[in-house]
Amino acid sequence: MVDEQKELEDREIIVNEVDGLPSLLDEKNDLYKAVTSEHSSLDDLNDEDLPTSLIVTNIDPAIFKDDDLKKEMEMLFGRFGEIISVQYFRSFKRLRVNYGTSVSAATARIQMHQIRFYDTIINCYFAQPVTPIDAADQHLQLPAPVKQFLISPPPSPPEGWVPRAEGEPLINYDLLAAIASLTPGQPHEIHAATDTLPGIVLHVAEGHENIKTSVSTIPHTRLPEK
Repeated sequence: MVDEQKELEDREIIVNEVDGLPSLLDEKNDLYKAVTSEHSSLDDLNDEDLPTSLIVTNIDPAIFKDDDLKKEMEMLFGRFGEIISVQYFRSFKRLRVNYGTSVSAATARIQMHQIRFYDTIINCYFAQPVTPIDAADQHLQLPAPVKQFLISPPPSPPEGWVPRAEGEPLINYDLLAAIASLTPGQPHEIHAATDTLPGIVLHVAEGHENIKTSVSTIPHTRLPEK
């Protein structure tokens, strides 16, 4: 009984906090000005200006298991306009609220953002509108020709592309002559030493025929006597 009484008190505190939403508008003037910078009021907005859906994040996991908390959540968001549907995403700890108009979504976005509900601070964001698919052609369209060349292998070269012969390899004969002049087993000074910098000396290894290597052999296992 004590736990139930405490839970009821917590819910009452939450409702009272939400009832004081008008005072929170002073803290969200920047957001309100950004939304209404091109409109005299929210009533001037139409469906083409803002999305009609909100994504609410950081939802307490207990809400997904409690129908009463879900109804309370929907009632709070229903204060700003008619709700078409509410979709719960338990794995992502978020929900989607679909309003009938963008005015309702914008008002809820401003007033419900950063509000404490239950044991967490919820965040509200506009949902990205879904572009309708043309009923005449519901197939996926090819990417732009400029981007098709980035596919490996490319389906076709871009416009204006012409094949060209591969250039001959560049051979540095001076470098080859310098390497051939090195005598195995003797040091060769590449850079002379100075007062502040040490010299660079190259030691050329001798031929592999003079290098003795020890090869370890693995003894074979005897066959069992028949």
